[in-house]
Amino acid sequence: MVASGADVAVVGGLRVAVEDLWGAGAVLSTLVGGRASPEASVAAAAFAAIRPRLGEEMRACSSGRELSGLGFADDVAVASELDTSSVVPSLVDGVFRPA
Repeated sequence: MVASGADVAVVGGLRVAVEDLWGAGAVLSTLVGGRASPEASVAAAAFAAIRPRLGEEMRACSSGRELSGLGFADDVAVASELDTSSVVPSLVDGVFRPA
């Protein structure tokens, strides 16, 4: 839970990928009100634009095509799910555990 008025930063990896922008936008769109940085606003807008077609867009992006071609289409489908888990993972000693 983020305290009201708290600052939040979303940091990605070095490989630029549109699905990272969408993921950051999904998180940020639920956290920020009217006071977001331009970067956060762009990420939230990018997610809002594809949200109705999230699964289709995930399969169509370069990483989705690459993973599907390697036999990981089911992983792409799971990554496309939105608001389906009631468990928040926490990384502990290199392993994700329910938080």
